[in-house]
Amino acid sequence: MPDDDRPLIGAVQPPDVHCMTLNVRRRVPRPSGHPDAWERRREAVVALVTSEAPTVLAVQEALPTQSADLTAALGSRFEPVLVGRGVRGDGEQVGLFLDRSRLEVVQRRSWALSRTPSRPGSRSWGTAFPRHAVGAVVDDRATRVRFLAIATHLDVASPWARLRSAELLGRIVRERGLPAVVMADWNSPSGSAPWRALADAGVVDSWSRASRQTGDPVGTYPHYQTPRVGGPRIDGVLVTEDATVDRVGVSTRRPDGVWPSDHAAVHAVVRWAS
Repeated sequence: MPDDDRPLIGAVQPPDVHCMTLNVRRRVPRPSGHPDAWERRREAVVALVTSEAPTVLAVQEALPTQSADLTAALGSRFEPVLVGRGVRGDGEQVGLFLDRSRLEVVQRRSWALSRTPSRPGSRSWGTAFPRHAVGAVVDDRATRVRFLAIATHLDVASPWARLRSAELLGRIVRERGLPAVVMADWNSPSGSAPWRALADAGVVDSWSRASRQTGDPVGTYPHYQTPRVGGPRIDGVLVTEDATVDRVGVSTRRPDGVWPSDHAAVHAVVRWAS
């Protein structure tokens, strides 16, 4: 593992798009010194994001107070597109932070991961609570490419829900007919049924298409411990088959010695033809 805290990827130049996904871990009551305490981790998340400077950041499991903290701390550079999983868009959020210097948001949309995706807060397939996806259609001012970015978080308990949700996401991407990146805590390892269902729909693991890998090939759920080389990647960046993938990596960075989350961030540098 690297013993410094230099950015794994950092800022990129057009036509490259730096995509980053991070489950920020929902805030729960903890003593202030506990590794899981949001008050301890908040600045580490901000330091990680600002130093990596992604073009597109996907976040999962953010409570509204956490989203407000990140929006305020990240400042005007990033445009937030976040929606809660409740009927009125309240509650735990997934969503995107988009680099305003590169991207113009032309459409925002959320979908329930259920048999009725247009009904916010709806549940299907044995989930204990609603799951959803949040997307933005954006124009890249530097390359004139219009693409779809989606952030989501699949169910932790139901394999059936994960598979059906992946199939729904594949249909959403196909119906829009745009280059796309789908970033998630998949709650299932790369190569498992949900990832295969998306590959069947033309949305593939960026890892399998990358020209090179940055950093160690570690699992993405270290839970505040040293990440294990060869561990499962349950978080990932998936792209449509028209994408060229330059670099991928899993971050093991600990700004000021603090783990940002119980999950590790996953990065991919992609581009689409103009």
